[in-house]
Amino acid sequence: MLLQFLKVYFDIVLWRRGPQDLPASSLLLWIAAAAYVAVSIVQLATLHEPASAWFVFVVLDPILLAGGTWLLLRLYRHPERFVQTASAVLGTGAVLGLVVYLPLQGLLSLLRVAPDSNTAGFAALSLVVMFALVTGRILQLATGSSLFTGVAMSLTYFLLINLLLGLAGGGGS
Repeated sequence: MLLQFLKVYFDIVLWRRGPQDLPASSLLLWIAAAAYVAVSIVQLATLHEPASAWFVFVVLDPILLAGGTWLLLRLYRHPERFVQTASAVLGTGAVLGLVVYLPLQGLLSLLRVAPDSNTAGFAALSLVVMFALVTGRILQLATGSSLFTGVAMSLTYFLLINLLLGLAGGGGS
């Protein structure tokens, strides 16, 4: 059963499926949120981030991501899609973090690439684009809007969380 859900999440990342292909299960939403937080903890630990970054990414990020998804679906008059959409957003965030971000971070560390180098900057930008496209497509499908609108909503969230990170004194991702 777990492998079936993982396959659906991978298919959502690869744009072969959407949030509507997940069950409207509160349990799945909690599991996706827990996986999202767990991957965030591993990412933060590997980067040796300060406590303020931990608070933003372990506490605020999942709450604001789910809350923003709920608000967006209310605005688009699709509140009944919340559980599936939030499960998709959080679950694909965990999958991308585990399958793309952590291996890339490991490779950059192994190659001793400085965090402020052009290579690290390009890698970070590529990750932001990937996350924005995947999350944007999920939001597009859930709201019935355009891909541009979904990506714009995703990038707006990214800017908000980085603003909060800066206000908390934790740098930026």
